[in-house]
Amino acid sequence: MIAGKQDACTHNNALWCDEMLKSAGAETRFHSSFWYADGKSLPLYPNIVTLSPRPAADLDRALKALPRGSAVKDSFDTLDLSQYGYRKLFSGVWLFRPEQANRKPHLSSDWLKVTHAEGLNKWLAAWNTDEELHPLFAPELLDNKAIDFAAIQKDGELKAGAIFNAGPKLNGADVIGLSNVFCRKNWLYSALHALLEPFAHKPVCTYETDREVLPVYRQLGFEDCGPLSVWLKD
Repeated sequence: MIAGKQDACTHNNALWCDEMLKSAGAETRFHSSFWYADGKSLPLYPNIVTLSPRPAADLDRALKALPRGSAVKDSFDTLDLSQYGYRKLFSGVWLFRPEQANRKPHLSSDWLKVTHAEGLNKWLAAWNTDEELHPLFAPELLDNKAIDFAAIQKDGELKAGAIFNAGPKLNGADVIGLSNVFCRKNWLYSALHALLEPFAHKPVCTYETDREVLPVYRQLGFEDCGPLSVWLKD
């Protein structure tokens, strides 16, 4: 049961990681207090996402079973995983924006949903210049109704983009997750405002590790709702 905003953030992120790892061939499952992926690791993505500040005892076995190079997202920043051979990579803050409108707003002509492989390639080129990371996103993800690869396009050029994923429900409303945002840093407010426009009628969650840009999220209606950390198994 989703009890609060931080729980919604953690479950949404676990659902997104679940789609990513399954698309790469991993076996995934949800336990009572954490999500787990086995058999495959991906750069930038964890194999465990905790769903409780006090995970159950079966997390101990999962932590020990993961191979070196695997990552764990401690969604409440309450665990010391050094005893299992992990080191903390970074910390961040969960962010949650309540719904801003009662109805779905009119879609701007600049807002683009990627629907085919060619468009995905353009999106990936704008997202990250490191082409070795592009295979992370399988074209099959475009067919997933719970996922939107979105972009802001002006004069035929992608100026900004992000990924949105759906779920879970909080107080009866579908929570939308925001990730993989790209744009010029000095255009972050405008880019996020434009990207989020179609989802004004839904709550949105994300997390941020760069505290310098947190004021931008707050200007857009996001509120801090708890810490997180990511650990890597050396």
